[in-house]
Amino acid sequence: MRLDKWKTIIILFVFCGMLNSCGGKQPQMDTSPVSNTQNLAQDDLSSNDLVLSFRITWKSYSGRGEAIQAIVDQYNRQADDTITLTDGDEDRAAVETLLTSEPETIFVLPYRFIQYFGGKGYLQDLTGTFADEKALFYDTVWALASVDGKTFGVPWLGHSMCLLYNKNLLESAGLRAEAITSMESFLDMLDTIDKKTGVKGLALVGAESNDLSWMVNQFIYGFGSSLVSEDGKTVAIHNEKSVRALETYRDLLGPYAQQTWLNDTAEGALSAFRNQETAFVILGIWGVTDILKNGSPFEVGILPLRNIGLCSEVGPMMMAVPAGMSAQGKEAAYDFIRYMISREAQEEIMKGEYSPEHDVYYPFRTPIRYDMADSQIFIDHPEYLTFIEGFQTPSIDVPVPGWQTVKDEIYTPGLHRVMSGEITIEAFLSDVETRGNQILQEQ
Repeated sequence: MRLDKWKTIIILFVFCGMLNSCGGKQPQMDTSPVSNTQNLAQDDLSSNDLVLSFRITWKSYSGRGEAIQAIVDQYNRQADDTITLTDGDEDRAAVETLLTSEPETIFVLPYRFIQYFGGKGYLQDLTGTFADEKALFYDTVWALASVDGKTFGVPWLGHSMCLLYNKNLLESAGLRAEAITSMESFLDMLDTIDKKTGVKGLALVGAESNDLSWMVNQFIYGFGSSLVSEDGKTVAIHNEKSVRALETYRDLLGPYAQQTWLNDTAEGALSAFRNQETAFVILGIWGVTDILKNGSPFEVGILPLRNIGLCSEVGPMMMAVPAGMSAQGKEAAYDFIRYMISREAQEEIMKGEYSPEHDVYYPFRTPIRYDMADSQIFIDHPEYLTFIEGFQTPSIDVPVPGWQTVKDEIYTPGLHRVMSGEITIEAFLSDVETRGNQILQEQ
């Protein structure tokens, strides 16, 4: 009986194996409830959850990129859609290609690119979309995102310049920065510093570079001139006000600058200030944090450029949306942009990039909203508010897209030759006017 029982079991086992062999294709047709639920979840994710890219102008793995990533992460935790941070730069040709090839991307662009690409039809017209948010910014800043009355960008962060000074040096010379109320009083102080301490007064830029253009333009605007006419169609710099601005920079301030100023960019000017070769420098907030990063050899004071009759060079970075973005993408992009200009996100900007070496966060740019005075970061560091105030009376380095060509081909090279004495101020201004008008008319 026991043997017959085992024979029966073996026969059944073989029979089941034959059935499985004959029906080997059946498992591929499995429609179990568990499999259906998983497939539906995946389909629902792909159709309803949108993923947009946020292209910044820095590497995502840099200190600045990591600081921005933290803000994006905050948004993603409370949003239905997902924003992914991607690396970027300010290569205009590359951006132009990406605006059409990757339309589901929110772009961070300098204001001059906003005007350029907006005018060419590459960017979504945002006129009216952020009407309520517009009141949070100075009109002068919002206007930088506009072309022919249409708005193509939303200000996010940026920089403005201030007059930074070595507090310790001034105190040792018995001088008070509050006494600086005009260019004349500033020149008097530089002369006193030179005689009492042997230290030069103001670090200047003289090398043929982008830095020379924006540095000098603060004097051009401050002295009442401008680069182009109000309609942006003609060069407006050839006048007596511009002559006085250039004479002040080269002839009055030049003798109080560091010895290498004719060959220095802004980095050279900052180096001279850091090494206490000069008592003053004109730079953005990174000029303050640079001293902190280098062991705080002295305390940095901050004065608005209006104290010496200058306008502050500003560089607003703006968020923009490609014209070809989908309707669903635009809805998500607008929600993200509103978050990025909220007080919560703007305060995060001021926390800055992390320095593992010093275990400290350093601001690298400033928020552009002008109602940040009562936020915690500015309560702790009220001196930083001076940088935001600079957006109220800005010096615009590229007022119209066509000026970029004028700047690169004529203006910046000519400025260096003026500073070195190779050409006269009159010859320079005349050349910029003649050749600049040709370029503006062509473009």
